Amino acid sequence: MASKVCCDEVSVEKTKEMNDRDYLVDILSCEKDITKNMCVALTEASNSKLHDEFFEIFETVEALQEEAYVLAWNNGWYALEEAEEKKIKQKEKELQKKLEELSS
Repeated sequence: MASKVCCDEVSVEKTKEMNDRDYLVDILSCEKDITKNMCVALTEASNSKLHDEFFEIFETVEALQEEAYVLAWNNGWYALEEAEEKKIKQKEKELQKKLEELSS
């Protein structure tokens, strides 16, 4: 079974009202969505000036998303799952097969 990888969780009061964890998780989710949408805007920009302006916004939003992630991680509010060796080997084989197909 895969194990969770995370920092010790900072406890927050559990009430009906949003707490710091709830706010941060919401912010992180919004920042991820904005980052994805900015990627679409970048690919569809109609000229260089617009692309450059979108790219500046993208860099700012992406930096904010990273800050939110680090804060959530450090507070133990964001966990990753450690991949099982079997899954890693399976993915490695899949990617090797694709590489061989591309090389043919």
